Amino acid sequence: MRRAGTLKNAARIARTQGLSLLTKINNDRPLVKDPIAVFSAEWLSTAFGMNVLVLIRHPAAFCSSLKIKNWHFGFSNLLEQPLLMEKYLHPFEDEINEYARNRKNIVEQAILLWNCIHHVINIYQKNHPGWLFMRHEDLSTDPVSQFHLIFKYLDLEFTQKVKNRIHETSGSHNPAEQQQENPFKRDSRENIKNWKKRLTTEEISLIKKKTSVIADVFYTGDDW
Repeated sequence: MRRAGTLKNAARIARTQGLSLLTKINNDRPLVKDPIAVFSAEWLSTAFGMNVLVLIRHPAAFCSSLKIKNWHFGFSNLLEQPLLMEKYLHPFEDEINEYARNRKNIVEQAILLWNCIHHVINIYQKNHPGWLFMRHEDLSTDPVSQFHLIFKYLDLEFTQKVKNRIHETSGSHNPAEQQQENPFKRDSRENIKNWKKRLTTEEISLIKKKTSVIADVFYTGDDW
């Protein structure tokens, strides 16, 4: 508080500390959600005793999400982590170097990033049988039963209130595409194939071709 500097900062600190105390009193479980943190999953699990849930995403769906949001990725970030490159991403080192030097279009960036992430996920599945791995598509198709599995894995109570909240945010009464005013409410089943509308035929063919080696571990031809 002495270092807060302003009343606004002091109020923010007090609010944060109050919420932190409340979560401890309620014995709430903290949640860390970060797609790129997948590369740090082993460290997070070891350092903080985290329960790891890994979500697998169809390559075309992943690429379409980055395309529609125009989310570019700086591949130099990966090169600046020599242990990550040496342990996991060395098969992609030449590509990563090329993409770091010459910025590619958003779909090509997404393809390489998907390959890197899911190559590591494939390794995790072999090395960490105690972690929970789920496909986004399975979660979207049957959210209530799939979330039930998640809650069981995390030793959390799966209440009627939880079921109602899942239905509220993922049911068919919601729009298929994300809306700015309600970014977390979607018809999850319809959302699965949105990539077919967002991507061109040429883009889909490119994604399928350049991700096939890794994608075949998680998906079949029927998923395309």
